[in-house]
Amino acid sequence: MNRSICPLCGMPNDCHMENGKDPSVCWCKDIQFPEELILMVPEELKRNACICRSCVEKYHAGEGNLSRG
Repeated sequence: MNRSICPLCGMPNDCHMENGKDPSVCWCKDIQFPEELILMVPEELKRNACICRSCVEKYHAGEGNLSRG
């Protein structure tokens, strides 16, 4: 498992903790992760890999295509 890859789309998630950057200024601190989006993460990846900003923004915009690829 690669923690720097989004579990929904398979693209880099730019997680500051995984990239050795300061986690207190990570992009995820200023964004809301809806429970419905978190439920889309495969069980074995929950709490093991961060959802990327693109998937969160697509979800908020009403775009349902968050498939890996």
